[in-house]
Amino acid sequence: MNLRQMEVFRAVMESGSVTGAARQLNISQPAVTGLLRHTEDNLRFRLFERIRGRLEPTPEARALYAQVTQVFDRVDATNRVVAGLQDSRLGTLDIVAIPALGVTLLPSAIGTFLVRHRDSRLRFHMRPRQEMMEQIASGAADLGFGFLSPVSPRVAARELLRADLVCIMPRGHPLAEKPSVSVDDLAPWPIIAYTSAQGLSPIINAILAEARLAITPAVEVGLVINAWSMVAQGAGIAIVDPHSGYRELFPGVEVRRFTPAVPLGLEVLQAQDRPLSRLATAFLRHCERFLSAT
Repeated sequence: MNLRQMEVFRAVMESGSVTGAARQLNISQPAVTGLLRHTEDNLRFRLFERIRGRLEPTPEARALYAQVTQVFDRVDATNRVVAGLQDSRLGTLDIVAIPALGVTLLPSAIGTFLVRHRDSRLRFHMRPRQEMMEQIASGAADLGFGFLSPVSPRVAARELLRADLVCIMPRGHPLAEKPSVSVDDLAPWPIIAYTSAQGLSPIINAILAEARLAITPAVEVGLVINAWSMVAQGAGIAIVDPHSGYRELFPGVEVRRFTPAVPLGLEVLQAQDRPLSRLATAFLRHCERFLSAT
């Protein structure tokens, strides 16, 4: 039986008549009768008997109907998947981000995305910068989010947002009275610096070197969130990226503009040789709107 024959057979079984099947399928009664007769000829057994003016399914038809129903259940499920993929609701999306963006920014974007894409399945990981690049290049992740990402021939990077570095200090700190903090303002105060593995380290070291400030760090940290934590505890002041979004986690920390202005781009990464799925594209568009609104 082909799919059309199964469709006619099911319609007759469920409606109980040729007339009902024709109405259900929006075709003529002779067309239903002809397809049904052709199906019985192919099968070499009867599907229906006319008893007292009614079509009664044969035992063979009842056995066949159970199997045909399963076929159409699968067809319906396939159509629902297709519709979901068309609407970018179904599928699995693997997202990876550096820790600086993975604590609050990406979870917030993912949460608002899932409000309108509840059937979608997302996997989210935080990884160090180099490991994130490897996951994108190998196809283990669909989208990556970071800043200061190293150049790779296998990974395409696109800037989503650009903003300047900021200076953070404990609430009540004398520098908090200033609308912006200059590099010269840092001299009297203990500085939270970064280990060499942190991408911000060479940028900040270059700023200090150009200003000819020889500053001994109060402490060195490997993650931006650790800098915020140290500042919150009064260990010093720090220069941090503008994208992480840790303000809500550390209400006791003040944020001020830093001069000279040093722009930092928030980047989305994807494999160079693979197109994005509809779900990934939808999430990326959502991130662009989300970032423009924050």
